[in-house]
Amino acid sequence: MRITRVKLHSFRNLEPLEVAVSPRVNILLGRNGQGKTNFLEGLSYLALGRSWRTGRDRELIGFDKDFCHVTVEGRDDQGDSLKLTASLTREGKKKLEIDGQALARQSDLVGHLSVVRFDPDEVELAKGSPEHRRRFLDYTLSLCSASYFRHLLDYRRAVAQKNRLLKQRDGSLQGQLDAFDGELVRSGVPLLVERARFLGTLEEHTREAYRELAPRGGRLELRITTTVERENDEDEDATRAAFVRRLEEIRAQELTMKHALVGPHRDRLDVDLGGHSLRRYGSQGEKRTASIALKLAQGELLYERTNERPVVLLDDIFSELDRHRTEALQTRLHREHQLFIATARVDHVVALRDWEALKVWTVRDGVLTELESLDDDVIAAQRRAMTEDA
Repeated sequence: MRITRVKLHSFRNLEPLEVAVSPRVNILLGRNGQGKTNFLEGLSYLALGRSWRTGRDRELIGFDKDFCHVTVEGRDDQGDSLKLTASLTREGKKKLEIDGQALARQSDLVGHLSVVRFDPDEVELAKGSPEHRRRFLDYTLSLCSASYFRHLLDYRRAVAQKNRLLKQRDGSLQGQLDAFDGELVRSGVPLLVERARFLGTLEEHTREAYRELAPRGGRLELRITTTVERENDEDEDATRAAFVRRLEEIRAQELTMKHALVGPHRDRLDVDLGGHSLRRYGSQGEKRTASIALKLAQGELLYERTNERPVVLLDDIFSELDRHRTEALQTRLHREHQLFIATARVDHVVALRDWEALKVWTVRDGVLTELESLDDDVIAAQRRAMTEDA
């Protein structure tokens, strides 16, 4: 899906807006804290009906407001129009719609809007925490498969409920824990199996992207370390049996630790370069290049699974990259994706001013103001504004 129009009402600090966007390149200029990231968060919310920044929808609603609305309009690769809408209230009510029709399940959004995000945290993906890379896996697979997303939501609820139960100092938990473990197995087995099936393709695309960014950079490898070990990672019956067995073995320890210790929520995705842990032994440049390669691989996988190029968000990342990586990333993404670029430095996007179908806005105190172009006068004015605001 290529986005054509974004409407946001009472979303975080943004003033109500309705903007037509470019199918190619869109740039948002402004200091940090003015609303650039909020705009990107809003337009991407309808990829899965949730924010990447918070699990609490009420945090998306502007101060002193009771509700917010998010609407994204666009066209798919066949030219058919599509309108996605979310309405959120402070009481926790959420209504999701496609072309005016309410959705029965949040997972019904999957397959309509795919978004790949590059921001300073994502550029540190390879060296960050195992939880960060696990979220990366889950997000990618959720955008590829409504079934995976449903199982993931069910599994997370079951883990939260089991943890609450384990924290109760009550000796009669056996029956309830058995029931929650049954739910963990039911919803967790598809996650474990799909991750195992997915890993080889993700590694192939990541390795290819890394070679393009760093031709002499060495051989990149991905590996998943799991708490549910089995001989055949892609066999559902073997995975189910191994999961049940491991839950039985770990029950006493879980009662002592008051926490669920086995399952997909404990998987680790690690990155190796040249046979060694990149997180432990890699240079800063190697880690950032590998992180970018992972995100580029994410885009390729989404294209393979959905047959449409995802929308790409670049949120204040160019200061994290050297000139070579910046130019390589901009050039590769511009070839195939609709881009939304948010930056506090106009110098980071000067080279893009001759790109086809370019649209530019300034963002200040939650207000978007469209500029006619990114010409020399505009660039000079933005440089002066940044200097005055510094």
